[in-house]
This record gives sequence, structure tokens and C-alpha cells, in this order.
Amino acid sequence: MDEFKDSDLVCVTRYCPHCGSEIFCRSDYERHRVFYISEDMTDPTHTCPYCEFNLMLLPSEALLPEPDREKKALPHMVTAGEKLIESLRSKNPDIFPSKASAKRALKAVGAALFDELSAGEGVRWGGLGSFTIRQRRPRKGRNPQTGAELNIPARKGIAFTPSKALKEKLNA
Repeated sequence: MDEFKDSDLVCVTRYCPHCGSEIFCRSDYERHRVFYISEDMTDPTHTCPYCEFNLMLLPSEALLPEPDREKKALPHMVTAGEKLIESLRSKNPDIFPSKASAKRALKAVGAALFDELSAGEGVRWGGLGSFTIRQRRPRKGRNPQTGAELNIPARKGIAFTPSKALKEKLNA
């Protein structure tokens, strides 16, 4: 493939039509396209990093100019905060050379936790703690505006129990 000339390049931000994730697209006027995960355009890809949708199968008009807000709420769209991403990258620069690679790793871990917990399985993370599913009983409550009594149905919740090492670190 010929090398792009800077004057022939068009760089745009688009969104995956399958999950609504942000994708960076660089193309020339002859319709050669390269997709990137990060805005600095250093991580080329052919698939959406979140839903693995093959972006090369689409005509460029099919990439959404605006995100589909409803699809952004899909379970695999677990996000991590910038502070956590930078912390992971700064502590492991040889493993995560770019911010995008650290972000992908954290999203993968978050998605795995989401999948296990939503399937009703507890997750034990050595050195950090455990996430468990707890069943809450039905109970009586009150509407704070009217004072009327309400029946609150039984539901499941997630509880986190920190590890002994984390408790000791917090209370040192």
C-alpha cells in the first residue's frame, strides 16, 4: 500500500455502529482507511476494541458521526477512570507502553468481573479482596415524600470484602 501524503489525509472521530464505541479513522481521498483505538493514532486496528466488530466490512458512511447513546450502556462497555489508567501505565511502562493499551487491559478486567458477577458467581481477587453476591430479603420501607408504607421486594446485591493486606494498609 502506498504511503499516505499528509495533504491527502482526512482524520475523523467516528463511532462503532455495533456498540457505539469511539473509533479514530484516518483515510485518504481514494478511500483507503486505517482505524485506530487511540486519538494519537498509534494503535492501528481492524476491529472495534470493545465488541470485536470488523470495521473493514463497512463502507465509511456506515460509521456513525455521533455515538449511539443507547448502545453505549451495553455490559461490555465497562470503563476505567483516567487516574487508574495512568497509575497502571506508570507502574508497568514495559507492559503498557501506551495509555490505550492500559485502558484496554482495565476494560478487559472490568468486563470479566462484570460477566462473572452478573452470572451470579463471586470473584476472589488475591491481595485485593472478594466480590460476592448477596440476597436481600423483602422488607417494608417508607416513601420519604408522602410517608406511605412500601413493600420493597427481595433483590440481589454485590458486597466487597477487602483482603487482610488491604485492611492493614488502610489502617496503618
